[in-house]
Amino acid sequence: MPTAQQLYELWAADSEFREALRQSLGPRGTDWLYDAFADLGPRADDLVADLGARDAKHAIELARRFGVRAIALDPMSTHCDLARAAIAEAGLADSIDVVEASIESMPLDDDSVDWIWCRDVLVHVDARTGLAECARVLRPGGAMLAYVTLATELLEPREGAQLADAGAIRTFDGAELEAAAADAGLTQRSVEPLGSEWRERMIEDGSWSPADDLLTIARLHRGDFSGDEADAAWAGSIWGIYQLLGKTCPTVYVWAKASST
Repeated sequence: MPTAQQLYELWAADSEFREALRQSLGPRGTDWLYDAFADLGPRADDLVADLGARDAKHAIELARRFGVRAIALDPMSTHCDLARAAIAEAGLADSIDVVEASIESMPLDDDSVDWIWCRDVLVHVDARTGLAECARVLRPGGAMLAYVTLATELLEPREGAQLADAGAIRTFDGAELEAAAADAGLTQRSVEPLGSEWRERMIEDGSWSPADDLLTIARLHRGDFSGDEADAAWAGSIWGIYQLLGKTCPTVYVWAKASST
């Protein structure tokens, strides 16, 4: 451990180390997820279920990039209305259907979809039930691409509990998630920890400012704010900060359903 004098000398001096920290490490951006999906080998007219589709942004992009058909599934009627409007504006009403439903109870036939795209959903649901449903609707030989943010060992228990309560988090543990997938009959094909990459890229591109979120957090701490709205604002603001600090780790899984024999 350095002395206080050594510490201030390190802070004050220029060095190759400090210069290296000013250089980008070439972080992948959010579009990388489409590259990961391309590696699955989708073909034109395959059917993709976008689970937790929100405004169908991803379903639309998947249809445009790969020529697939899609089901934009979301449990919120507001999201479904936004999805229908966006799909109509994109001219893809013949390629994308909107279904108002949860991943935990999908009104889809067994073995009916070729691929599943699932981004930012598994933390909010019962993973065991949701992944069992994914296994049910996937065709034999199909695969699921899931982006999920997981807790790391740096996330202290009280921090994790606070974030779970404020952010409606139900599944935050990687081992629990992987066990649920295995019990559902899904084989883990790959796992890719992204860590802080997307957030680094957002900062470098100027599409996200951690300073704005930190200022919101500071005001929430000092101001007279309480209730669900304040909790939601804190959770939304701390989400990216925890990724930068390594307390949480965005992770991409590919799970496959065994081919029928």
